[in-house]
Amino acid sequence: MNTQYFYSFIISFIGGVAFESVAKVGISFAILLTVISIIIFFSQRHIFAIQKSFLVSLILFGCALGIMRVDVLIMRQNIHPLGFLLSNITHIRGLVVEEPDVRENYINIVLEAQDVLYDNSWKTLKKTSLILVRISPYDSFSYGDKVELIGKLRVPENFKNDDGSPSFDYRAYLAKDDIYYQMYFPKTSLIEHHRGNVLYEKLFTLKNFLMINITRAIPEPEAALAGGILLGVKQSLGAELLQKFRETGVSHIIVLSGYNIAIVASVVARMISFMPTIVQIIISIISVFLFALMVGGGATVVRATIMVLVVILARATGREHNSLRALCVAGIIMVAVNPSLLLHDMSFQLSFMATLAIITLVPVVDKYFLWVKNATLREILVSTVSTQLFVLPLILYQMGSISLVGVITNIFILPVIPLAMFMVSLVATFSWIPLIGPAIAFLSYILLAYIIAVILLFAKIPFAYLSGMPFPLWLLVPSYVFLFFIIKRSSHLNSNKKV
Repeated sequence: MNTQYFYSFIISFIGGVAFESVAKVGISFAILLTVISIIIFFSQRHIFAIQKSFLVSLILFGCALGIMRVDVLIMRQNIHPLGFLLSNITHIRGLVVEEPDVRENYINIVLEAQDVLYDNSWKTLKKTSLILVRISPYDSFSYGDKVELIGKLRVPENFKNDDGSPSFDYRAYLAKDDIYYQMYFPKTSLIEHHRGNVLYEKLFTLKNFLMINITRAIPEPEAALAGGILLGVKQSLGAELLQKFRETGVSHIIVLSGYNIAIVASVVARMISFMPTIVQIIISIISVFLFALMVGGGATVVRATIMVLVVILARATGREHNSLRALCVAGIIMVAVNPSLLLHDMSFQLSFMATLAIITLVPVVDKYFLWVKNATLREILVSTVSTQLFVLPLILYQMGSISLVGVITNIFILPVIPLAMFMVSLVATFSWIPLIGPAIAFLSYILLAYIIAVILLFAKIPFAYLSGMPFPLWLLVPSYVFLFFIIKRSSHLNSNKKV
């Protein structure tokens, strides 16, 4: 397919999804665009040159498809099978379908409602619904448990900000995962264990087993950091230390956003670049897959893993120029399956942008670091600077905050992360072996203590972290237009030099 046609369709489809998500013009407008597209296509010899008319027709059709896809999603979201139970004390039975999210003062579970008590009898729902349930930290439930809840069912409410900035669309954030209801601290009772998917139960059991081994061998807060970088278990870090991670711009190493996956995968690929191509591909894929498996293989990690694997395959096979196209295909498939990801899933946005930076911005930035002779160190520096630059406008727009020491902190920390992850994985697996277990745990502790010490040190720098910075859409768009202009210009200059 012609590159111009390919990217025009991708951009128009994404534009249609974004436009309909905000404007909600309805399916009638999509039908109008489709009709115009057809007219232009069949009138091409009379109106425009053939190629230009086909391009315009393709753009209009792609935009119409994006609008239609969002409309289908909206129609599905407007169906509320539990609407008749809202604001009433409700008896619900269902399955815990995700691993419990343990926080400091409560636990979040996602319940797939199956039966409700109505008119003094239990009735099976024709369509199951997901409910986000906040329960006491003293309640102990696991994935696959069948439970009964007694509480008040409600529709999620959006968060209002005191500073006057736009409220966080919490309802849309949950809707992207098909969650349309909430319950707060209901009365709970366990009905039965082990009713979920066997594979998921085994994965989560393994994850808990590994985390227990880590906490027994390594003291806090290093054990919490170990669980974060290896398994994505960040809650035990505590609110204060988590804030330090945000202030120094390194929270990506413990958040399952895919941001760390992209950087670490790039480093791994560089470290094995001397090996045969087929070995590079196999080792890189296994490394990323195992990492995703260790952190639970959730939807966010799966999306990020797909993106990173696309880059690994393209770079290892020497087809760097095709990696952008492959990434776009992966992105459009994800958005087509779930359009809510585009505007309401920041982890998807960061994963996509970080991977896009590695594909497009790394070659531009690399020439400024040729003075770094060590290839691995240069890869870390270039990847860090590129990803930080690329996600900065998005972070400012979404969160209104910036870490002024983020790049420097990442430079000091990222070289240690792969080794720390490897050592922690050894601790999680072999900590029970006499002499060897304690020795591995001690070496892991040194690496983890170093990471925390660097974070605490840079967090003490005055004005290291700025928050409450408004960054509206009219600044976000020009920022990325400028970045893409620089990338395009650099690519054009490089092609002229080759000629």
